[in-house]
Amino acid sequence: MVRLEGITKSFGPKTVLEDCSLAIEEGERFVLLGQSGCGKTTLLRLIAGFDQPDRGRILIGGQEVGALPVEQRPVGFIFQRHALFPHMNVYDNIAVGPRVRGIPENEIEPQIDELLEVTRLTGLRHAWPGQLSGGESQRVALARAVINKPKVLLLDEPLSALDESLRQNLREELIDMQRAFGITFLFVTHDQEEAMSLADRMSILEGGSLLQVDTPQVLYDSPADPFTASFLGEINRLEGTVLRQTGNQVTLSLQEAGTITALSNTPYTKNEKLNCYLRPERLLLKDQGAGEAVNRLEGTVIQKLFFGNRFQYRLQLTNESVLNVQVPSGESAVWEKGDSLSVTFAYRDVYLFTP
Repeated sequence: MVRLEGITKSFGPKTVLEDCSLAIEEGERFVLLGQSGCGKTTLLRLIAGFDQPDRGRILIGGQEVGALPVEQRPVGFIFQRHALFPHMNVYDNIAVGPRVRGIPENEIEPQIDELLEVTRLTGLRHAWPGQLSGGESQRVALARAVINKPKVLLLDEPLSALDESLRQNLREELIDMQRAFGITFLFVTHDQEEAMSLADRMSILEGGSLLQVDTPQVLYDSPADPFTASFLGEINRLEGTVLRQTGNQVTLSLQEAGTITALSNTPYTKNEKLNCYLRPERLLLKDQGAGEAVNRLEGTVIQKLFFGNRFQYRLQLTNESVLNVQVPSGESAVWEKGDSLSVTFAYRDVYLFTP
């Protein structure tokens, strides 16, 4: 549905996007995740036609759209601020696009009635923007974009101005409405949880480049680069030195803390320095000396934090490195500062990257 081929864009001496290529499927919810200022909005503006790329092609539905002005591109755009017209009620805000295109009012009205029902706004048909909640304004903006029947809907952090509880509810509503409309969504956000909960597939934009493209679970469980590993959720990093590699098993020395083994098909050399990344929730705590483990390190609890559904422990290893370990509350013993423990984890849960 949307195809980007080698998109590059600079503003003066600053290169914002460099050789970005991406294919988004019809009916897909694709999320672009990245830090503020990384170029996410610029990429949306290029697709919509507000800006032009320095190099590369943009195709929508197989048609190259580089020469098309904004009003002729088959896209809808929902901005961070919903920008409803304050002097128009809900019905008239949604009707703006069809009226500009000269569609008769008797054809517009049944379309709006259907959209009001889908977006649960029927009772607010005659309400003014100043009377709407943040969530209701967001749904009006969505209906106003959808009534123009775009092939692709571009959403530029439309939930960022809302409080957290409302954002969570609206994420679920967006998924339901996207399925009902059958429109391809390209959603940009800086919020990792938002990205993973909304996306069929996603990518991270960093340094002007699109990193790994896949499902949220693959990016989280099998990150292809250290930025993706550290940007998606909490993570620990340990420095190791390769002792040996047998097949896909790599054994590393952590000096005084001992050794660990990881799985990798990348060939490494003996004494090569590597960074080892570990998710806090994949680590298991045991009383020191208890049981056997795939990988096992010894440490001392230096801090315990309670987050309602989980405890987070900071464990200092014998080489002075620190690991954060997350344990669901109510499912295990509760340890205290000063306790000596073993932390255990599987080979497959160690991600290796060169420094």
